[in-house]
Amino acid sequence: MPSFSKNLLPALAILMGLSACATVKRFTPDVTKIPLPSLPKFSTLKKVTSILPGMPDSDKATEDDPKLPFNARGTLGYGHTLRLHVYEGSRSTNRIYNGVAMIDAQGVINFGEIGSAKIGGATLPEAVEALKGTFRIGLRVTRPITIHVLSVEDVPVVAITGDVIKDEFIPAWDGMSIQQAVTVAGGRKLGSTNRTVYVIREGNRRFYSSLEAADKAEPEPGDIIFLSPDI
Repeated sequence: MPSFSKNLLPALAILMGLSACATVKRFTPDVTKIPLPSLPKFSTLKKVTSILPGMPDSDKATEDDPKLPFNARGTLGYGHTLRLHVYEGSRSTNRIYNGVAMIDAQGVINFGEIGSAKIGGATLPEAVEALKGTFRIGLRVTRPITIHVLSVEDVPVVAITGDVIKDEFIPAWDGMSIQQAVTVAGGRKLGSTNRTVYVIREGNRRFYSSLEAADKAEPEPGDIIFLSPDI
């Protein structure tokens, strides 16, 4: 075989490989860029009923706490106030925090002696992950941390996470079903055949064999709808 052919064959193989990679990349959708269903127009939002003694009736941390619009799919910023219940443990749970806290001008939310977290500019799912670290370190907790966001700026919300295209918080409206919440959030990951669901309320998980079965429970503000990635 001529020497130029020996040199040419490896080069052709590399070019074919690169072409194949480019073709796969071109035809494989980027799930992070798939548009989510638009949020419905809410006629009535649910009321936050699980207000614990000592907590304010509205999401107002201080007298000068401004009232701001809140977009569940947007980012958090100065003046946004979150109503939180925080639990440790997964089987025998223990509430370690309940309160209302505001993001300051530096984008920081402060929990006093527990610590603080910079969540300005973060989405609500990103903020929750940051807050888990704050409570875990500040309270020296070794068990799992569950953050329930009941509302932001008096907008009640539920979380949809797990086997999903993208973790989401959506406003909770009267008459909402589990299936409706999951549909609005974009549903399970593409190609997923899993069915089971957990509804996490006040730190406690309840198992359902399917979304249809889960519809027996109406979501409440602060609920976490966890689509199992296993079965």
